[in-house]
Amino acid sequence: MSTSIPEPDTPGETRAPVTGQQLLAAFTNLGKSLRRWMQANMPTGGRMTVPRATLLMGLTLKSEPAGMGELGEPLGMSPRNMTVLVDGLEKEGLVRRVSHPHDRRVKLVELTPAGRRVVEQELGPSHAAAAALFDDFTPEERAELLRLLVKVGDSLRTRGIDVPSPGQG
Repeated sequence: MSTSIPEPDTPGETRAPVTGQQLLAAFTNLGKSLRRWMQANMPTGGRMTVPRATLLMGLTLKSEPAGMGELGEPLGMSPRNMTVLVDGLEKEGLVRRVSHPHDRRVKLVELTPAGRRVVEQELGPSHAAAAALFDDFTPEERAELLRLLVKVGDSLRTRGIDVPSPGQG
């Protein structure tokens, strides 16, 4: 079912301005729906969740092991939940904890070869399917959408919220 903003009924009639509340509701609903769609299309027989996949995909973007806080921030996860998430991935052999090179008290997380295989063989196609949601957009529409999303992120940053840049996962 497609939902759109109604156009004016008669020529010359103007549409009421879209409010911030309408945008927030649309953005929130779209985020929930996208998350449900991604979960329903997640591979690996149901063992993979969106947070697990996001963490694994995020680790592929890192050139070196990353801290739990750095990995948890884009997921909006508490340190305790991150520990549980990493524990499960570590138990499956997809990630491992390593000591920080300058502070042995700090543990970092890195992908194992098995984790890299899961990303390449299982999550890669799923990620491509999710990206295909934008196939109906023209290049100009994609650029405009990205520009507007970055602008929302900038607005959040000015309010003290850390928002990863596009491509940071």
